Amino acid sequence: MATTATGDATMPIAIKEKETKIIASESTSDVESDSSSTRRPGSIWTIIGCALANFSDGYQQSLASSTNVVFNHILGTKVYTSAIQTRISNALLVGSVIGIVVLGYTSDKFSRKGGMLFTSALVIIGSLLATLAFQVHPSHNMLWFLTIARGIAGVGVGGEYPTSAAAALEGSNEHFDNQRGPIQVLISTLMATSRSPVCTFVYLASLLASNNNLKTAYHAIYAISIFLPLLVVLFRLKMQDGLLFRKSNSKKRHVPWKLVLRKFWLRLLGTSAASYHQLSLVPGKNVRTVAVWQLILALFPVPGVLIGAWLVNRIGRTWTGILGFGGYVVLGFIIGGCYELLTTKSIPAFVVLYGLFQCMGHMGPGATIGLISVESYPTAVRGMGYGVSAGFGKAGAAIGTQVFTPIEEVAGKAATFYVAGAVAVVGMGVYWFLPEGRSVDLRVMDEEFEGFMREEGYGEKVEERS
Repeated sequence: MATTATGDATMPIAIKEKETKIIASESTSDVESDSSSTRRPGSIWTIIGCALANFSDGYQQSLASSTNVVFNHILGTKVYTSAIQTRISNALLVGSVIGIVVLGYTSDKFSRKGGMLFTSALVIIGSLLATLAFQVHPSHNMLWFLTIARGIAGVGVGGEYPTSAAAALEGSNEHFDNQRGPIQVLISTLMATSRSPVCTFVYLASLLASNNNLKTAYHAIYAISIFLPLLVVLFRLKMQDGLLFRKSNSKKRHVPWKLVLRKFWLRLLGTSAASYHQLSLVPGKNVRTVAVWQLILALFPVPGVLIGAWLVNRIGRTWTGILGFGGYVVLGFIIGGCYELLTTKSIPAFVVLYGLFQCMGHMGPGATIGLISVESYPTAVRGMGYGVSAGFGKAGAAIGTQVFTPIEEVAGKAATFYVAGAVAVVGMGVYWFLPEGRSVDLRVMDEEFEGFMREEGYGEKVEERS
């Protein structure tokens, strides 16, 4: 009886251990089976949805130039002062930084899909409110109303950066891992770059069709900004969180951010510092002339992004960025040195050189910095890591705008090209130390991070501890 009792007492323990192993193996096989063809459509929906969202959010950012032209002509510079213009532009920027940080954290904590649906909703609300701006009177209240509307849209636009970048990378990793670099560049940088000529084309077509009716043009470009995120939502309803996110996330455990910062501080610093400032030159005062120039100059960066997407797998992310910065240096000093001659006697040559200048910037850092940032962090902290990098990049771009404006006023436009070239030299140095993600296995990165967390005593999830 004793033996039997002992045997009976020990059997459940042995059976339990065996059942635990079986359950673990079954859950692993279930997750692995999810990577079969049944998940392929979901990954494709995710990638397409992220591409359209990046285009939609880029379109939002492109509205600023045309908006400034509209209000400058309708209200005049005494009402629509430079301070108000800066306030409206900064509303989108400040909202973007808030969205980047908040959604970067929540997308790691809860869901990529849920975060992206939330950002699209904010963009829809902000765009709808902005479209109705002319219904608010007097003009002082209207401009504050527009500021708030752009701020709401900005939170959605900023939140798109970490959620979309992480979801797209994890989606392409499942079925298109060898091409994840080019895919990431095409769905992010290309979409964000091509939005500018599209927005400008809509604006110019509206002016032509309405005989330069600025209110009609304003309503046309902002109406498009409502329907684009609505289309994105339809695609996102069919998307799914990737296998990498399902296996490694911060849903049910505490992530010590001081520990994460200690491990990844150098990557955060490098990817945050490697952003670059784009110069903008739009000559003329006639609304159609300005719109035509905006359209022409907006088309130049697109070939650069396509070349960058081709190069990231050929020569790597780091060297593509360095090559682009190198072209930025050479062309910046050439244009700066010949600025007076080019702009007074050879406008076509100036346009070509400036176009190449834009191409090199978008081919190098423009195409690669987002890709390097999103590949630099493991899945459990990818949204937040990318969000911090993008947030500092946004802040750096804003500071760059404030720095270049007084330089241009004091020393002239030629000096801004010299400064841009000098900054690009620094950018080349920063890129030299950034991690090369071409051969990185994202699954291995996640496993190494999980091992690091276990060593530090944070490997177990909350539900396992309880």
